[in-house]
Amino acid sequence: MGPPYDTDVEAVCWDWNGTLLDDAAVALTAMNVVLHERALPVLPDVDAYRHVFGFPVQAFYARLGIGDADFRPAAQRYLELFATEVARAPLHDGAGATLSAVGRLGVAQVLISATVPPVLERQMAPHGIARHFDQVLGITDAYAPSKTDVVARWLRSSGHTPERVLMVGDTNHDEEIAEELGVEFVRFARGHQEPPDHDRHPVVRHLRDVVQHVRARAVRSPAEHRPA
Repeated sequence: MGPPYDTDVEAVCWDWNGTLLDDAAVALTAMNVVLHERALPVLPDVDAYRHVFGFPVQAFYARLGIGDADFRPAAQRYLELFATEVARAPLHDGAGATLSAVGRLGVAQVLISATVPPVLERQMAPHGIARHFDQVLGITDAYAPSKTDVVARWLRSSGHTPERVLMVGDTNHDEEIAEELGVEFVRFARGHQEPPDHDRHPVVRHLRDVVQHVRARAVRSPAEHRPA
């Protein structure tokens, strides 16, 4: 048996929409209906959507021409449309295998989403991956500007120190949460938002590459430390 791993990732905090679930095309279709109904220019393709998407969501809507007064009606319409189609969205390639590989390293996994729990449960159900997570947590308000509080509460209750947590997400909001809470961050490049130009954090194009970030730093379980 080789030497134990020499670093300290104890938990991986996964984002859902766009990171594990490949639903950007569904989001584009729903948003284009909202825009069409308001006689606003539609987005031509997923790349165009990914270049304009970002948090806060209200600012994203504003960039598309939907002002503050119409934000809630437009967002409600979007959520209704998205809900009818999201079941056809697949997981990103390698999602299940990646979750299994991280689990085999003895690393805890939690899924935290900017989706309310009943909706999140319905979105996850067809994919059979809930077993990989110690906890699955969502926001309580579908219009909430941030999931920071959800991540922060989990982090406080988990017993993990921030430096031993790796967060994986696809948006500026995920990155901002990681930086605010002092956890390590890996950006997934094929989700809802084009990665930024800066190089503060690693960027991966395939979920399987996350395993390498964990493997190099995972803490082995006590059983793995026993001599062969």
